[in-house]
Amino acid sequence: MKSRSHFGRLAAALSLWAVSGIALRGAGAEDELKLATLLAFVQNAQWTDQLAANAPLTVGVVGRAAFAKWLSVSGEGKTANGHPLRIIGLGAAVDPHCCQVVYFATDKPAEIKPVLQAFSSEHVLTIGETDGFLEQGGAVNLFLLDGHMAFEVSLGTLTRSGVEISSKLLRFGQIRDLKRGRPAR
Repeated sequence: MKSRSHFGRLAAALSLWAVSGIALRGAGAEDELKLATLLAFVQNAQWTDQLAANAPLTVGVVGRAAFAKWLSVSGEGKTANGHPLRIIGLGAAVDPHCCQVVYFATDKPAEIKPVLQAFSSEHVLTIGETDGFLEQGGAVNLFLLDGHMAFEVSLGTLTRSGVEISSKLLRFGQIRDLKRGRPAR
């Protein structure tokens, strides 16, 4: 169980990004914000299938190979909920039992759809960065809003995936009602 101070630090960091006025200057800064947001999600997630003690929490990356490599180097030595973080690149043939998180660093439906389908019956958190990602079946979509990292979430997809995200984190994003295509009330 996480301490209140841990949640407080994460919430403070996310709120700082949301209101800080830091303008992004190039892809490096954007990728750093994506990594920080990814870490916030994995640190605030609970999976139905618990990992064994000391087992790595694996994040598979679909799409930009350079981003997957950068993410692996940048995430080295980081932990999430007491588990070492492991980042791997995913190719066309995907083992649906390889990851707890799949990050889609692509906007190509031909790359997104088959991987989402492969993981649809697994307890996997899916995070993307393209318009329509939630409508394709993804759980969390990251996007830039006025130079800041923002996110939208499909609670239905999270529920079906067996992943629960802390409401302390979710309050910083937009919850989508996909039946109506607009924010939930």
